[in-house]
Amino acid sequence: MPGYYSRPARLGRQARQLLLPRRCPYCREVLGTLLRCEACMPRLEELRRSPTMRLARASHYLGRLEGAAAPYRYEGVVRDAILRAKYEGESWTAVELGVEMTARLFGAKVEMHFAEPVPGPVAGAAVGYDCIIPVPASSRRRGYNVPERMAQPLSHALWLPLLPKALCRARAGRHQAGLSLEERLVNVAGAFRAQEPELVEGKRVLLVDDVITTGATAAACAQALLDAGAHSVFAVALAASGGEMDAASNASEA
Repeated sequence: MPGYYSRPARLGRQARQLLLPRRCPYCREVLGTLLRCEACMPRLEELRRSPTMRLARASHYLGRLEGAAAPYRYEGVVRDAILRAKYEGESWTAVELGVEMTARLFGAKVEMHFAEPVPGPVAGAAVGYDCIIPVPASSRRRGYNVPERMAQPLSHALWLPLLPKALCRARAGRHQAGLSLEERLVNVAGAFRAQEPELVEGKRVLLVDDVITTGATAAACAQALLDAGAHSVFAVALAASGGEMDAASNASEA
């Protein structure tokens, strides 16, 4: 099966774009071969997390995670784009959000290949990691996993193997939206397992999610990977909520 950025896969997407022109993942305006949407650039800048993209343990539950980072706040056009990727079948939006995450967190230079933004290789960015693992989908009804799609451009830029089957859900849980931190921790306790431990044993894992709210989901995934023998786990996402552990947030972590 060809990789996402293989020549046959790219040609197939280019053929589809002749019929369905590429749109901005944030406002849905037709972009075609334009790299960025001029209207959304200032909106994204307003949502940049600063002065650092690292998540603080004082505001997020990180458990045994080595750390976590996200370039944007989970608000405005970023929130809208993530929700469309999750609930409106826009798998292409998930990939473009992954391109943005890769550019912001790791400094990848993005170039247009026909009407597709592709992150270039980032020398040295993969130091400290051995593989990329996406947070498993909470439902199979969507037909694709948003974190996995977001991880594809990251894997391409960092030249790290993407292991979508290394981690799975051991049981179904309630949606995290609207739950307090304590309820989230209970909800995800034991919810994940490494179904192929040999893939992660001794590995330094880069865990990918779409949004981190309290950190409970990412921390539970890290616990499962570390229990299976992983050396360390660092989590990245496109967006993060403000913290407390924010029981009032209506974000969904998985």
